[in-house]
Amino acid sequence: MNKRSVTRRSVLKTITALGVVASGWLNPLLSFARESKPDLLQPFKGILVWRSDPAWLRWFWGMTWYSIKPRRFPAVIAQPQDAGDIQLLLAYAAQAGHQVALRSSGHNITHSPLRHNAVTIDLSLFNTIDIDAGSKTAWAGPGVFSQQLNEETFQHGLVFPGAHTGFVTLGGFLLGGGMGWNMPAYGMGCASVLAAELMLADGRIVTASATENPDLFWAIRGVGPGFFAVVLRYKLQLHPAPAAVMNTFYFPLDRLGSAIEEVLTLLPANNQRSEILGALGRFSPPGTPAAEQRWHYVLNVISFGATEEAATAVAEIFNRSRLPEICTLHSVHNRSLNYLDLFSALGATDAYSTSRTSETAFFTEHPEKVLPVIAGLLEQEAVDSRSFGFSVIDTNPTVPEPCSFTHWAPHYVSWYLIGENQQDFAANERLMKKLNAAIAPWASGYYINEIDLSIAPEMARQCFSDEKWLRLNELREKWDPEKLFFSYVTSDPDH
Repeated sequence: MNKRSVTRRSVLKTITALGVVASGWLNPLLSFARESKPDLLQPFKGILVWRSDPAWLRWFWGMTWYSIKPRRFPAVIAQPQDAGDIQLLLAYAAQAGHQVALRSSGHNITHSPLRHNAVTIDLSLFNTIDIDAGSKTAWAGPGVFSQQLNEETFQHGLVFPGAHTGFVTLGGFLLGGGMGWNMPAYGMGCASVLAAELMLADGRIVTASATENPDLFWAIRGVGPGFFAVVLRYKLQLHPAPAAVMNTFYFPLDRLGSAIEEVLTLLPANNQRSEILGALGRFSPPGTPAAEQRWHYVLNVISFGATEEAATAVAEIFNRSRLPEICTLHSVHNRSLNYLDLFSALGATDAYSTSRTSETAFFTEHPEKVLPVIAGLLEQEAVDSRSFGFSVIDTNPTVPEPCSFTHWAPHYVSWYLIGENQQDFAANERLMKKLNAAIAPWASGYYINEIDLSIAPEMARQCFSDEKWLRLNELREKWDPEKLFFSYVTSDPDH
């Protein structure tokens, strides 16, 4: 198992594991008979962990990063060392009648790697990086962390629009679109995917690109955790490293509407040269006494340019606007950053991110309408005051065709409901459904990487246009007719 993941979460997993065993939550596991290694898997070189293995619970807990797990227990969790190991696993799953679930870092709120009786394939060891600085490209495996990739590319003056949280791996992040750093300039992360090496359900290895297997290339750029093959590695387009300047504004909720309206008026002058990130929650300016903590909309404006001077000139569009007059505090003013600094610039919620129990993310034409609605419901009804909303104004969620990703609207909004136990989980599920209903009039479409398909499976369909949803279903029938891979892409495209 990835040692970094174990170190980061070992205490949390141990404490929580003791709690669920004591409560009887894992009682179904106690009746599982010990399984021997099947003949087909004798040549397997990696790690196989069966449900009867003493280490199974630790591996089960490590497959997703959330502390509350679904009651779905894989038949075996496998960590292959190479493509040959994956071929053996796919053949075994087909022979034994199991479906296959894939895991790169386990950040999807649907807990996609945890499927009952599945063969769960952990791709953590597929983490090689091969950079060609001359062509500004790189081949990288699905187990590569976003920050790790950029630490290596940055040495060549190049960057990749990886996840905002540096310890999200490329695998599922890119399959679902990938909202990465400097999206206004680069579009969704999968827009910078040039090709991929894939393993099909029958074990064949193929290349998917605009010229080779273009239908699979179309699918990997946006399909999300419902993909019907294994991505072994991606070929990525890299970009020259920009300079960045950050400004932070705190707005009380009664000024939220005014703040967003002012930001919207600045977009033409900004011309997609700044990433405009908003966090909505119980966040107060630095130094605020605990008794005076209150809800704010914290706007982080990160302006980019070829040089620091150019980035600062863009930042002044916001500094010289009405935003400083409207806000409670302009707490960060023109802080200079390089691209690697970005991965630590917004870490306020990372400390409790494993306590997220549900989330919804969508695109909208009207952030000024939906954010006040979300703010009111979260402040009044969230069971944990650490719950928060998030927005990216003028995010440029684009991917050039061919792609399965559907562009819905220029602005992105989401929320994350925090909880520590099953009671919180139930309350947050009720609130999530209430929030979903409240914002529905302004939601143009949803984002497959940040919706909870365990609670709201119908939302998968709402992440794609009608045409693209139908084509995804046709391609699954073509490339995975036996339904070897777990997928939300159904045999009935109307559901």
